Amino acid sequence: MKQAQLVKTEQEWLKVLGKGMITIPKVWRDELGIDEGEVVKAKRVGNQLIIEAAEEAVPYRVFSDEEIKQWLKDDQLPQNLAKKIDKKIKSLSKSK
Repeated sequence: MKQAQLVKTEQEWLKVLGKGMITIPKVWRDELGIDEGEVVKAKRVGNQLIIEAAEEAVPYRVFSDEEIKQWLKDDQLPQNLAKKIDKKIKSLSKSK
C-alpha cells in the first residue's frame, strides 16, 4: 500500500521589482536545489503562478555577442528592398 506523501505548503510575500523580478527565498532555493543561473519552469494556472525547479538539465545555450551581431547582419534587408518597402508603407498610410 502506498503511503500518502505530505506536501509542505509555505507562504511568503514577495515584492515584484523592476522588469517583474522577484526573489525566491534562499531557504526555498536551497531546499529545491535551485542555484544561481539555473533555469526554472514557470506556469500560470488561473490566478496562480507556479515556479518549478528543473528535474533534469534544460537544453539551452547562451549566444555570444559576435553570433548575435552576425544574425543581425544576415537579417538586414538589402537597401533597395528596404526603400521599396518603406515607400509602400508610407503610401498605405496616406491612403487611410
